[in-house]
Amino acid sequence: MTGFPDVQAADHHILEGGRPAFTYFEGGQVVVGTEADRPPEGARQVLFEGAERLKGTVAVAAIVAGSAIDQVVILGGMAAVPEMLVDTRDHVRPIWRDGVLTLVTQFGRGGVLVPFEPPNNRPCCADH
Repeated sequence: MTGFPDVQAADHHILEGGRPAFTYFEGGQVVVGTEADRPPEGARQVLFEGAERLKGTVAVAAIVAGSAIDQVVILGGMAAVPEMLVDTRDHVRPIWRDGVLTLVTQFGRGGVLVPFEPPNNRPCCADH
């Protein structure tokens, strides 16, 4: 397992390698785990089966049926209905919750869901 200073550097490493992997925080660094490792609670899955199909706006039912994501929830814990739409913004980073790969979303414009993690994730207070 390799440590990185931030999630962007870790994601770049994973995407360049092209193999399913996840990230988590440990000792002030972002650590990359692979298929051989068990993801800890809250780990972000960066590459996973079906990730390449999650582009644009996709129904919750299609996300669950066509990828390794087991469930889609709305921030606060409410389960998303299969007919609801998710504007993936071409950036989907589900997390491991209770051993289940879970995409956490929030409401965007027009009632369409968006992944909670934005595509341009900046560390808190990075701009001041």
